[in-house]
Amino acid sequence: MAVPAMTSAQSSQGPGADPKAAAVASADRLIAGNAADLHVGKDEKFIRTQVVGTPWDQYYVAYERTYHGLPVVGGDFVVATDAKGSVRTLSVAQKEQITVGATPKVSQTEAAGSSRGALTKPDKAELKPRLVVHALAKPRLAWETVVSGRDGKQPSRKKVYIDAQTGKRFDAQETIHAGTGTGIWEGSNLTIGTTQSGSTYTMRDPKRPGMTCADWSSGIFSGPDDVWGSTSKTSKEAGCVDTMYAAAGFWDVLKSFGRDGLRNGQWAPARVGLNAVNAYWNGTDAQFGHNQQNQWITSTDVVDHEFGHGLDNFTPGGMSGGGTQEFVGDVWGAVVEHFLNNPEDTPDYTVGEEINLVGQGPIRNMYNPSQVNNDPNCYSASVPRMEVHKAAGPGNHWFYLLAEGSSPGGGKPNSPVCQGGQVTGIGVMNAAKIFYNAMMLKTSGTSYGRYRTLTLTAAKNLDKTCEQFNKVKGAWDAVQLGAQSGEPTCTPGVTDSAYTVGGGSPKAVAAPDINVENVKAHLQQLQTIATSNGGTRRSTGAGYLGSVSYIEQKLKAAGFTVTRQACSSGCSGGAGPNLIADWPGGNENNVYMFGAHLDSVSAGPGINDNGTGSSAQLEVALQLAQAKPTMLNHVRFGWWTDEEQGLRGSKYYVSRLSAADRSKIKGYFNFDMVGSPNPGYFIDDINSPTAKNLKEYFDSIKVPTEEVAECCSDDGSFRNAGIPTTFLFTGAPATKTAAQAQKWGGTANQAFDRCYHQSCDSYPNNVHTVALDRCSDAIAYALWKVAVGAQPAPGGGRRS
Repeated sequence: MAVPAMTSAQSSQGPGADPKAAAVASADRLIAGNAADLHVGKDEKFIRTQVVGTPWDQYYVAYERTYHGLPVVGGDFVVATDAKGSVRTLSVAQKEQITVGATPKVSQTEAAGSSRGALTKPDKAELKPRLVVHALAKPRLAWETVVSGRDGKQPSRKKVYIDAQTGKRFDAQETIHAGTGTGIWEGSNLTIGTTQSGSTYTMRDPKRPGMTCADWSSGIFSGPDDVWGSTSKTSKEAGCVDTMYAAAGFWDVLKSFGRDGLRNGQWAPARVGLNAVNAYWNGTDAQFGHNQQNQWITSTDVVDHEFGHGLDNFTPGGMSGGGTQEFVGDVWGAVVEHFLNNPEDTPDYTVGEEINLVGQGPIRNMYNPSQVNNDPNCYSASVPRMEVHKAAGPGNHWFYLLAEGSSPGGGKPNSPVCQGGQVTGIGVMNAAKIFYNAMMLKTSGTSYGRYRTLTLTAAKNLDKTCEQFNKVKGAWDAVQLGAQSGEPTCTPGVTDSAYTVGGGSPKAVAAPDINVENVKAHLQQLQTIATSNGGTRRSTGAGYLGSVSYIEQKLKAAGFTVTRQACSSGCSGGAGPNLIADWPGGNENNVYMFGAHLDSVSAGPGINDNGTGSSAQLEVALQLAQAKPTMLNHVRFGWWTDEEQGLRGSKYYVSRLSAADRSKIKGYFNFDMVGSPNPGYFIDDINSPTAKNLKEYFDSIKVPTEEVAECCSDDGSFRNAGIPTTFLFTGAPATKTAAQAQKWGGTANQAFDRCYHQSCDSYPNNVHTVALDRCSDAIAYALWKVAVGAQPAPGGGRRS
């Protein structure tokens, strides 16, 4: 411191094998073994359609089946495994074995004519009827025809099913679902992906294949420069700025889930300018119309509602059924809105509040659906028969309760429950993670009851503690959707599904308990480096460069993007570089930085000052990499040079930030001397919103804290630039008072660190293990709170 049960996983895949290959091998063996739940009959074949992995040790292998060479509608299934190929879940749509004949009595021409009756104004049959086996209920031979036109006032494109023996139309599935630039709703200075060819720019995102935006009546927008849009709410180009921005946010959310695009690494096109008071997903692209004021309806929740239909379309089983389609779209609109966290479109759980579609405010309300159009808050047997937007109510309500709870506080609205008591949430991104994994288990026609089962299964597979499973169950119970036949149960540490082996995912959900022995091992390395280089790690010496190399190597091996930033002005002559490390994922417009200076004074090795802050921060970073949680916001770490000479390294870093990059940093946390041998617990600006993330942890373990009386460490460089900061510190040469000794223990009338800036600041003699442990856990707690979006269990499992 410068200034004072069944396993198909007996897999042939050896250690280090490709987990997708292990998943496929296990799934294929499951099929070959004629697993009872697959209802395998004669003359059936299976076609693998998707193999998808996630960062949470979950792998999904999806199949469709044929019968006598005919496609089986509802014959699809998904096998979920872990990375070793252990089969965790088998999700099957089909309920019984197929034994129907394969010869139709009704002709193809007759079926085509009958299918037109599914629409009030059919235009055409897009394809000739094809013969299929329809197995969503009792299997039957059927003709499937795709018919387009209008159904009432709405455009429609339906898959229509005609019984091939009787000629009766018995099922129909709708495939159209309504639902740097200046955008209409999302503000100015939005970053969007565009492509330059010669002197022409186009709205085609080069980093996100397939992501384009076009004028509905012509082509993809292009222009002579890379400045787009306006504040005009009737400008199609401005509407496309919003659309590209919102779609990129959705891509980034899915990327953090291990998925590239909507399907096969591709996005889907968007078009703005539809002459309708609505927006649609038509199976291949998203189309956006206008509100009753003729303003284009391209707010984030509307755009990503439509692309949410696209995700539903391209995950196993295709479009959800049973009244769930619109709630699926609403969930993804809300998730991306929270992920982007745009102050021009504040995250909330109302749908379409910005666009004011028909002049009556939001078109749906997720925390209290009954407030709009008296949509149902609670599930009942009548919900699947309701108009699909109205039927979204119970699902939207469930997601809010899972994400936020019934009384979340913090300015978020309370949400009524249909039955039972209070419900507590798990955070929006954790809820999104569970919902995504449930969608990866979808099969044809997934209904409300099936979503309850799949979300419980996903939560159980992701979290071996059963905490999230119980929250998912509680939220469904609260909206009155009760237990389903065959749904899983969960016992902490035990997996009892017929297709489950082992425990849950090893990836942490709450902040991890940092092992202080790992932190001490880093300190030993810094001591060794200092001893080999004249007993110091001063910024201008080889000891400092050795420290940089040690941390850099650890971070790169863990998957961080690491940069050495030379301090080319303002630092001591010959000073080594700053070290900057970014963890991938999270909203890059909301960056939280964690920093510690790495240099020592010339008099000693600088183990408490500031090997402790540097090592604790390093171990938290490594645990983040190991956990791979879903990131809500972006995290960046800094290890600063030349702090002991006047905060010079951090000053240089801040001075090189553009105004835009500086505005993206929403908070800076500094750690300097967090293992003082006679420790106190000090937090700078202790009552600020940034500092509360540290104070909460110490409150949870009943360790009192005080305001830092001294100024400053590297937090000063950021604070002077207008960035919110805080600073965790266990004391330097100041004397611990009798009152402080009574509060914290230790020795009164003695310095917090008697070896401050001296050669005796060495390892292991000048480090207090308990203080180091507490501070390391506090760093992790704060990081998970601001960047992961989890709800850590304060003090749970912590050593104190």
